[in-house]
Amino acid sequence: MRQRILRFFNNLPIERKLLLTSVIPLIALVLSSVLTYRGVRTFADDEEQLNRVYLTQRTASEYMRLVLELNSGFRGYVMTRQDGFLEPYRLAHDHIANVGDQFEELLRDHPPQAGIVQEAQRLVKTLMREKDGLIQAARKGHSAEAIHYVEEGRGRAIMLQIREHMTRFDHLEQTALNDALANMSDARTSMTSNILGGIILALVFMMFALHLIARSITAPLVTLAKSVRSKSGFSPPNVAVLDRRDELGELTRVMSAMSEQVRNDFLKLQQSEADLLSLNRDLASSESKYRSLVDHAPFGIFTTNGMAITFSNRYNRILAGLDPNQESDPETFRQQIHPEDRDRVLSEFAQAVTENKPYETIFRFLHHDGTVRKILSRRIPIRDEQNRLIMYQGFNIDITALDQMQTQLSRAERLATLGQVAAGIAHEIRNPLVGIGSTASLLRDDVDPSDPRRADLDVILNETRRLDRIVNQIIDYARPRELAPVVFNIIDIVQEVLKLSDASIAAKGLTVRSALHPMLPALQADRDQMKQVLLNVVQNAVEAMGTEGTLSLAAFESRRAAEQGMVLTLTDTGAGISSQDLAHVFQPFFTTGKSRGTGLGLAICRNIIEAHAGDIQLTSQPGHGTTVRMWLPLRQQPRLTTFS
Repeated sequence: MRQRILRFFNNLPIERKLLLTSVIPLIALVLSSVLTYRGVRTFADDEEQLNRVYLTQRTASEYMRLVLELNSGFRGYVMTRQDGFLEPYRLAHDHIANVGDQFEELLRDHPPQAGIVQEAQRLVKTLMREKDGLIQAARKGHSAEAIHYVEEGRGRAIMLQIREHMTRFDHLEQTALNDALANMSDARTSMTSNILGGIILALVFMMFALHLIARSITAPLVTLAKSVRSKSGFSPPNVAVLDRRDELGELTRVMSAMSEQVRNDFLKLQQSEADLLSLNRDLASSESKYRSLVDHAPFGIFTTNGMAITFSNRYNRILAGLDPNQESDPETFRQQIHPEDRDRVLSEFAQAVTENKPYETIFRFLHHDGTVRKILSRRIPIRDEQNRLIMYQGFNIDITALDQMQTQLSRAERLATLGQVAAGIAHEIRNPLVGIGSTASLLRDDVDPSDPRRADLDVILNETRRLDRIVNQIIDYARPRELAPVVFNIIDIVQEVLKLSDASIAAKGLTVRSALHPMLPALQADRDQMKQVLLNVVQNAVEAMGTEGTLSLAAFESRRAAEQGMVLTLTDTGAGISSQDLAHVFQPFFTTGKSRGTGLGLAICRNIIEAHAGDIQLTSQPGHGTTVRMWLPLRQQPRLTTFS
């Protein structure tokens, strides 16, 4: 009988054996889970009560802080009559109602505490009405009543009542907190007992269930594993077939057939193993040489599958401003394309991929430090023997230096011509201007102030001075920049420039915000020329803004390549510059409509900054303002004098 039962159990599928032996521990787990769930629910309710007590106590603290700030702000204003003390009073006055509403919302389900808080709020409102009336009277010049109110301490009685109410509130909340903690302790003890009891009961039944299937499942598996381990060498072992109709019997039959098949294939594998190892060594060597060649090529190399980038070499990451030693997603370098060029490049390349055509373009990489690299990019479609497109092979070449040399050459040619014109203007116009101005001045002195011709002579003198100023600016723009660098603190120059512009800033009611840290490093540059740049930029910003605008200045260190430098930014909230005009702001004689401007101010600024081996950029949004960003090296390297 026992043998029949064991044979019947052995022939059952493993799924049914596990199902039969897991019913009892499953029931134990279900019962334990039900009891544990009840404990968790109780614990969660108590935790929610603790959270409510914490929020109400924090809100009560905030409410009392606002009441105290209200009282201290009132006393400070009454005693000093300084409007600065009204700022905390107004802030507390504006926020105390909102905090009170939050307070009542938290205590909506707790009538005793809510009643105390409502009474405290009534007293606070009474206190605010009294103080508001006294402040209004004091502002009208009747401060005696407010001073008498403070000296007699009439508001102190209300404050004491508020504190008494809040003390009663704290006592009730502390009682609620103690009750919640006690309930949580009881719930935790009960839940721990239920969990431990359920685990122990489930383990006992599980061990009993595992014992039932040990003879049926584990013993044959152990025997099978021993027979496999005992076989030495690489030849597969002979697997004995078990006389049973469950999965283990089927497994031994399949393993026996597989062992025979593996023995037959093993001989073939040994024959090809040596050839495969030799081929792998040659392939690895070839791949290493190819990767080294591609990674150290002096230009960017990448491949794409359609629009998706599948490979990017080391130099391509350098061009994009990424760390060449850090492996990253090849798609990352596409995000470094200048925002103004990205959409154009992607759309044009997508069109080329659709038409299976080569694609060539010029775009810019924008590095994180603000450096811009100009790139000549060419992508060629690669096809297989059936003329099917496999991929696009791309090459990126850095043409930044070439573009800069072309720009500098073109600009140098223009400036050389302008210098010749300026010299001619200085020679041909300056002397006649001096004669006209002197003659007009003498005639003006001889004319009676009541004579109507005196106004005409004033016009001649003013226009003569304006022409002389234009000639001087042209000569200043065209002359060679000879630097006299000294070490100074940039904050000192900014303060001097703001002092010179103080009258125009005050006339428009502008606000100046300076974020210049006192620990900024010293700058080596031509102090007078840098002062001229800052003065011109500040005056442009003031003229661009209406009344009540904001002028913001900031400076910070910024390394560019291997050179340490400093960035100085100036932002206004003026009318801004359109995108069409922004491209021409540094061109000579270009102006956006300034009544007295000649269009040479920013051009001279750029000459000065570039003579210091720095750069200057403008970004603007019409209707929102303009930002001027200047980068300068902290130390000037020996350079040849540059002639504009």
